Amino acid sequence: MGMPEKKYALKDLHIGMTVKAEQLSEIYNKYMILLFDNKESKAGRLVFCGDAQNQEYDSWFMQPLPITPIYNDKNELEDMA
Repeated sequence: MGMPEKKYALKDLHIGMTVKAEQLSEIYNKYMILLFDNKESKAGRLVFCGDAQNQEYDSWFMQPLPITPIYNDKNELEDMA
């Protein structure tokens, strides 16, 4: 059994860093997008992190490489507890 993946906090993030979606699971109420080189990639490059779905956010959906949008809603988490 391997070591668990490092979980990142908002203060750890910077645009261009390589991460897996699971590593961002403890960052709440931020819109993030990971860009992948191909569909088989397990880790992607953080290309967007912001408070709103703005024009820059939307533009990532118009390019050809695979992306994963991420938003962890703090209120939804608390409702499930």
